[in-house]
Amino acid sequence: ERFLMDLTMDDFKEYRRLQEEEEETATEGEIWEMVYVGVVLIFMFATLLSDKVGADLVMLSALTACMAGNIVTVAEGVSGFSNEGVLTVLVLFVVAAGVQLTGGLDWYMSKLLGRPLNAAGAQLRLMIPIAIISAFLNNTPVVVIM
Repeated sequence: ERFLMDLTMDDFKEYRRLQEEEEETATEGEIWEMVYVGVVLIFMFATLLSDKVGADLVMLSALTACMAGNIVTVAEGVSGFSNEGVLTVLVLFVVAAGVQLTGGLDWYMSKLLGRPLNAAGAQLRLMIPIAIISAFLNNTPVVVIM
């Protein structure tokens, strides 16, 4: 309170002037970065929607483009891979791809799921085994493999 009482009108005007200078529009460098990231995101989403390239390649390409444009440093860009959760999901996708390519679950799943007559029957046939398996395993690998 003592500080506020000691302020004069000139001090207040100076404070407002400094505050307005800080609120001015972004610098040219910041505008360029915003446009660059916007273009990268548009290309990334368009490529993901086209489904012609794998999501992993699209995401890594977008990250590489941001690192090449000095939007993020290389250290910041690769630091996400040190997260245990990201590595777990990465390994689970590798396992799921291996199971899918070898056909390791095709016979079992065809016996388990059979030929349902409608969508509700298909959901029920899928939901029951997933609920049982999820009681003992982490949900992420169960969903990836199913």
